[in-house]
Amino acid sequence: MAYRTTTSYGSWCNNVNEYSTSLESDVSDFISGGDNDWQRLLVESGAFQEICDTYRQKINEALPASVTLAGDEFVGPHEPEDGEWDGCPVDEYGGLDIKAIVDSIDLSAIVEAHEPLTLEDIGRDLLNSKAKNPAKVASAAMSRVGLKPFTYLPHPESGRPQAIYLQGAVKEALAKRPGRGKRTDLKDAE
Repeated sequence: MAYRTTTSYGSWCNNVNEYSTSLESDVSDFISGGDNDWQRLLVESGAFQEICDTYRQKINEALPASVTLAGDEFVGPHEPEDGEWDGCPVDEYGGLDIKAIVDSIDLSAIVEAHEPLTLEDIGRDLLNSKAKNPAKVASAAMSRVGLKPFTYLPHPESGRPQAIYLQGAVKEALAKRPGRGKRTDLKDAE
């Protein structure tokens, strides 16, 4: 295996957002428009860290294989090979345009997928339950699809453990439940 000399391509501040010091700071700024209870739930449930981790992963997948976001620094080859940036956005000097790569990632979709939901939220909003207690309906549905809670947090009123799920995982599990696809008991009419 050939080893290559690497160098810093600059920090998050130099490449992505001059008013931000890190990826985590940008995610924090992004969610700051939500209400305080929602922001607190993101942090307390661990969903905020999951958002940051997923965002970092998506950035590293979008960067060329020889470049990575390590901490708050972008690191890559000291001397890129000819054609190494082919298919990647480049700046006016032919260098890798890291900002364009990061901007191509939809942070809002990542935040939405990691939205923390209670059983009440799932029953009322995703299952559209009109039951007196939509949390019971959601609990049964989560049990049937085999989805375990992401974490547990104390209920704001009773203090008892309350299951917290991530919206993306719930939607995926609900989409895969039986009866959600092509019926196999009917023959295709052609």
